[in-house]
Amino acid sequence: MKWTIFLSIASLVILASCQGRSNKVVSDTTTMSYESSDLHIPNDSAQLYFPTNFDSYKNKWYSEHLFAMREPILFSDNSQTEIYRFVWLRTFSNPIAIRIEKQQNIYMLTWKLCDGAGGYEPGQLTIERQKQIDEITWENFKKLLNKINFWKMKTNVKTMGLDGSQWILEGKVAKKYHVVDRWSPERGAYYECCDFLIGLTDLTFEKDDKY
Repeated sequence: MKWTIFLSIASLVILASCQGRSNKVVSDTTTMSYESSDLHIPNDSAQLYFPTNFDSYKNKWYSEHLFAMREPILFSDNSQTEIYRFVWLRTFSNPIAIRIEKQQNIYMLTWKLCDGAGGYEPGQLTIERQKQIDEITWENFKKLLNKINFWKMKTNVKTMGLDGSQWILEGKVAKKYHVVDRWSPERGAYYECCDFLIGLTDLTFEKDDKY
């Protein structure tokens, strides 16, 4: 009798813990469990995601969105993992982060989306998906990086508007880090490089939403 009561209580505890979990979506395209133990995901929302020489206003703004998406801080990561991340903050549309990385001979793509708006509050994480990609896809992306001469691009240029979007591309190789930030870029090499990452996900957009 005591054993039956114990099993009943245990079942209720397990059921309650399951119901309390997040409603975030995990894609069935995930092929393996992959996470670098060296990636730093902060516990404090006040921690900044970009170096101190980055624009302070944007640093706070972008960091708020990346924290909501539970993304790692890249500029302080000293691991050997090669990582690139595209952060897409559209004024009135859901914020998105897409991370492509290489760890030894494994190539992974991770994408996340919050239900807020890029120019306002990030909202809650609603999509978090990951899949393994092949070396050819990785090399095609690297060709696009070389085409824009990513590592020598200026971080900022003097273009800004009221309504539009920020296209932020970060890169980290060992202890080397760089970030490029552009406002609503016209179609061209930089646009194509970031858009390539969008195309690797299962996210779909109406024509007017891709700005």
